[in-house]
This record gives sequence, structure tokens and C-alpha cells, in this order.
Amino acid sequence: MMKHLTLFWSAVIMVLALFLMTSCKDNHQSLKADDEKKLKELYTNIQKIAQQFNCDNANDWQFTPIGSKACGGPTGFIAYSIKLDTAVFLQKVRSYTAEQEAFNKRWGISSDCMMIQSPKGVACEDGKPKFFY
Repeated sequence: MMKHLTLFWSAVIMVLALFLMTSCKDNHQSLKADDEKKLKELYTNIQKIAQQFNCDNANDWQFTPIGSKACGGPTGFIAYSIKLDTAVFLQKVRSYTAEQEAFNKRWGISSDCMMIQSPKGVACEDGKPKFFY
């Protein structure tokens, strides 16, 4: 009888441990998905701000690095009009970059470690800013 009780409780403990491990894994994935969603929303907001002006004169446009690769360096560049509040815009870009860097560390993200080539400038094409290299 004692042997059966021991087996029973061992089975109960194993089932509970398996349940807890699965729950933690699901919670882990949910937290990561929440962080990814937050990053995407920040980036979308930055894009909307950057795209609020038509590109009619390339002299009114500049660019800045944005994002953080896990190995270092930016994930890309974003063009913006000097007609907007550049101090506020650039602060949003820095905040996004810092958030992405923290995300990479928190979730153990890896990247290709290739350096992104910096554009030489911005040209206007069909009302949109385009980089030239």
C-alpha cells in the first residue's frame, strides 16, 4: 500500500512540475511577444512622424541611425524632415534604439553582425525621401 501511495504522489508531482514548466514557457513567450509588440508600435510611431512631410526639397531632409543589432550598430537608417521638431524626433529614435538594445539582451537575441552601410544622403523621389549611397 505504501509503495502505491509513493508512486501516486510521485506521479502527481511530475504532472504538476510539467504543468508549471509549460505555464512558465507560455508566460515567457507571452512576455516576449508583448515586448515585440511594444517595439513595433514605437517604430510605427517614429515612421509616422518622419513621413508627415512630403519630400519636395532634399535639402530639407536628414537621416539618422535607428535600432540596435545584437552585435552592435544600427538596424537601419531613417530619413526625417528638418521641418519637424528634430529634438523630439531624435529623442524618440534614441529611446527606440535603447529599447531594442534592452530587448536583445533580455531575450538573448542574435543577429548577423553585418554592418549596415550608411547612406551618403537623401534624395526626393515621388514625394518620398530615398537614400543614395
